Amino acid sequence: MLGLISVDAAQADIALVDLRDAEATSRAATLAPELPRVVVVGDEQVALAGALGVPSRSVARSCEPAVLGPLIAATLPPAKRGSTRSILVTSARGGVGRSLLVANLARRLALLRATLCVDLTGDGTLSWWLGVTSGSWSDLEDLTDELTAEHLGVVATEAAPGLRIVGGPPHAPSVQLAQSAFRAALELSEIVLLDAPTLADERTRRLTGAVDRVIVMSYDDPISIAALASADVPDEAWLIASQSVSASLTGRDVFRALPRAEGAIAAATSRPSALGGAIGKAYDELAEIIAIDAT
Repeated sequence: MLGLISVDAAQADIALVDLRDAEATSRAATLAPELPRVVVVGDEQVALAGALGVPSRSVARSCEPAVLGPLIAATLPPAKRGSTRSILVTSARGGVGRSLLVANLARRLALLRATLCVDLTGDGTLSWWLGVTSGSWSDLEDLTDELTAEHLGVVATEAAPGLRIVGGPPHAPSVQLAQSAFRAALELSEIVLLDAPTLADERTRRLTGAVDRVIVMSYDDPISIAALASADVPDEAWLIASQSVSASLTGRDVFRALPRAEGAIAAATSRPSALGGAIGKAYDELAEIIAIDAT
């Protein structure tokens, strides 16, 4: 009823010790001193608990869940929330504005934290939206098994202060190089944005479980809906409806919707920069959420 799972002492988060039982008391003596514990006592063991230095907030007079539950909650150290440092942006099919989203998030996040974009598609769209020409993945293929943050730093192209990009045409990296580059990127920058191929691509499939956050983009047209319905979308992924006002797609709640912005996008193609207007505001809001998630 308490939702506890019995494990070895080396893996435990907390120990429950029944001082009324001599064998349990003897085993408790072998536990690591830093392991938090809650003890159960009868009238005769109250003094023993005090002598052992067990604080009163961790002493129970009963094994009833209603008694033990609050004591366990008070005794366990606060859980540390891991910050989001790596974000993978993918889609069920191509052509939904994935690279445009990554570029605009990167421009905004780089104002707050050092940001590295990794283009796993190899088509050059991301570097184009960032206004630079990035190095080819072929420069790194020979280093796949020994790629370091230093290697990645040498080939990274600066797109703006605090913003760099790795990877480019004429082809995408191998699966192994994509994984090595991701690991090295985490050592090189505070935030890593991965512009990934579709969900069905092996590079994407290998990395979705390794990153802190997955963003899946989709249009709401019939072809996109069909592709999304048949895709293996991670349960915790943020679903972004592109050029849409839909609140849900294929039965999944939309995390954020990006409005249509043909004019703003067309204007940006002549001089790649951060988009403004309604879609720029939507990018601002999503970047703010990611920035909060990264703290």
